Parts: sequence; structure tokens; C-alpha cells
Amino acid sequence: MFNIGFIIFAILGYLLGSLNFSIIIGKLFYKIDVREHGSKNAGTTNTLRVLGKGPAIFVLLFDTFKAVIAYWVVLGITKNASISYVAAAAAVVGHNFPVFFGFKGGKGVATSLGACFCLNPLLGLFVLIIGVSTIALTRYVSVGSLAGSTSSIILFLFFDPNPLKLVLLVILTASMYIRHKENLKRLANHSENKISFSKKSTEK
Repeated sequence: MFNIGFIIFAILGYLLGSLNFSIIIGKLFYKIDVREHGSKNAGTTNTLRVLGKGPAIFVLLFDTFKAVIAYWVVLGITKNASISYVAAAAAVVGHNFPVFFGFKGGKGVATSLGACFCLNPLLGLFVLIIGVSTIALTRYVSVGSLAGSTSSIILFLFFDPNPLKLVLLVILTASMYIRHKENLKRLANHSENKISFSKKSTEK
């Protein structure tokens, strides 16, 4: 029954994560699919490029909080923290591979941050600070995202070495690197563009 519960509520988290708000906002209010413009990624940064600051802020908040919502909904139903952690992580999978949008989603940065806050709010705050600081210093969103994700494993390893949490973080971080493989290639050959806050930036 315990294993079945993991599966059922992981599916619930996945379905909540599949509500990709960059796609929803783009189609609902602008009649465009952000996956057909800019970097073609369904996430906050490409929303900023294609739609501007306002929509990007909403996408950032909604995509972050859907992992948090998955966690609290499942925790409220099951009273089981472990199952709730899995549901929050499953929301990241849903964001990256949304069943409602042809399994073509984003890179999971904001949703992973939301999941990290569910695992440990204080350490999640440190991960956010590291990620944002790295972006501010380098102006590369990809570098900041990967720095934050990598730091999550280190922080949790030393300050909250819960085996399930560490396994989930390793999986999410590995997924983050895989989803950013093109960014890593551009960073290696110095062709990765820096963040721009102007609408319809040509940043990749």
C-alpha cells in the first residue's frame, strides 16, 4: 500500500507540474506558443525574452509554487512527508515533460527551486541566494541555475543528510544538467548569451 501511495501521489505531483505556465500564459493572453520563439524553451527566461517582464514574473512564481502546492496537498492527504517530497520532485518531471503539452516543457529550474524549499526551507533559501548571486555576477542564467542546483546537494549533504532528500536532489540536479546540455556547449565555446531584461531579446 505504501508503494502504491508513492506512485499515486507521484502521478498527482506530475500532473500539477504539467501545468506549464509559460505555455498557458503565452497561449491564453498572447495567442502564441513560447516554444516556437526565442530559445524555444518553456520557462521563465524565454518568457522574459518573448513576452516581457510581467509575464516572466508570473511564470516564475507559478512554476515555483506548483511544486510547493503538490507537496502541501499530498502532505495534507497522506500526513507522510516522504511521499510529499516525491510529489514535489515529480512536479519537476511534469514541468519538463508536461502531459498536457506534448511532453515538451522547460528545464525545471523554478520548479526544482520550489521542490528544494519543500525539502528544507532554510537550505532552499541558501540555494536561491547562491543561484541568484551567480546570475548577478555572471549574467548567465544557465550558470546560476546549475550552481544553485549543484549547491543543493552539497548543502543537504552536510546539513540535512536525509537519504531520500539526497536521492531526489541528485536526480533533479542530473536532470538539470541534461536539460542544459546545449547551454553547456555554448558556454564551452563562449557563445552563450547573457541575460537581458529587454523584451524579445536574442539571448539563446
